[in-house]
Amino acid sequence: MADPFAAPDTLAERIRQWHVFQPWLQQDPVTPFAELRAHAPVVRSEEFGGYWILTRYADIEWAARNPEIFSSDKSMIPHHEFFGPKMIPIELDGLVHRAWRITLSDLFSPDAVKHLVPHIRSAAFSLIDPIVEKGSCNFITDFAIPLPADTFLTHFGIGHEYLEELLVHKDWLAYEALPKAQSDKDIQEANQTLWQFFGDAITRRREAGTEGRTDVLSRLLNATHDGRPLTQDEMINVVFLTMMAALDSTNSALGMIFLYLAEHPDAQNLIATDPTKIPTIIEELLRYEPISTTARVLTRDINLHGETLHAGDQVLVPWGMAGRDPEVFDDPDNVNFSRSSTRHLGFGIGPHRCLGMFVARSVLRIALEEWHARIPRYHVTPGCMPLRRYTQVRGLNNLEITIGAS
Repeated sequence: MADPFAAPDTLAERIRQWHVFQPWLQQDPVTPFAELRAHAPVVRSEEFGGYWILTRYADIEWAARNPEIFSSDKSMIPHHEFFGPKMIPIELDGLVHRAWRITLSDLFSPDAVKHLVPHIRSAAFSLIDPIVEKGSCNFITDFAIPLPADTFLTHFGIGHEYLEELLVHKDWLAYEALPKAQSDKDIQEANQTLWQFFGDAITRRREAGTEGRTDVLSRLLNATHDGRPLTQDEMINVVFLTMMAALDSTNSALGMIFLYLAEHPDAQNLIATDPTKIPTIIEELLRYEPISTTARVLTRDINLHGETLHAGDQVLVPWGMAGRDPEVFDDPDNVNFSRSSTRHLGFGIGPHRCLGMFVARSVLRIALEEWHARIPRYHVTPGCMPLRRYTQVRGLNNLEITIGAS
């Protein structure tokens, strides 16, 4: 029986079989992707019916800035209809997308995030307390997952008493229901538990009243879209999508960043010596550790680097991998906290740039500040190999950390 963790022998086969769930790509997709990039700017996988892969920063940025050519109608490969209706606003295009961005942008602006800072800091401090007492932790389950989840609840005005219920529903959906789903109908049925959870939260907020409140649920209840109030299903759609993006993407970024820091005492020293460098450290590690991959679908035929891509073709857009492009970054495969620019595409770019990036950056910054104020020295627990995953959101399933120098 063939070893599923063994990569195909030839580059041609590795390209043909490339997809983000391949077992042989889970521990390290970055090195094989560099091979794709060196081979050609655009390559074609034959998985899931076939699709193109953009390998270079310039083409990924160009696709993002030309949504009239690269539609967001199908945002993942393989594509699934998670709700029936399109996910708001990520799967919308043109004027419809723009209208929804206008409706939602104020909810995630820097000013809207400011009030979250004390809550994020308090939550981080509370999570660190038992870690300090124990002297070790599974960083993913003990810190990286609950901190963004707690932030999400605060931002949306859902009581913190629902944290455990939210995580149970979300984990069941991500790790049990969706992997076993055989059709879009199965996926939509699996989503119903969380759909109901958020519907109940909106109903509670409506009944309790929204006067004087600044949380997202209150503002959604008072918002208008195209001159009318939002429907219940539209509000749930927005909240559901934001939850998946906020929890998965932010906890993944936390895991990858802290893995690097745990393996590099010099980086820990830099933070201890000069905490003002934390934002720069975060941006460099977001560049260095690719996290997100989404997709687009072509609206018309185009010629790209000698390849003819046809209307209706799907295109994999590996935002995170753009940060390793040697045509844009000097010595991209090494971390350099003194770079003059880290123009990574980890949050996307163009009209679909991530709405939640200000929240995510706040969580990452406060996590590093509070952690290193209490735990300036730590390392990966000997004998405990971090379990990595690729998928659409690259991250870690576990990261065992021990306090103190190794």
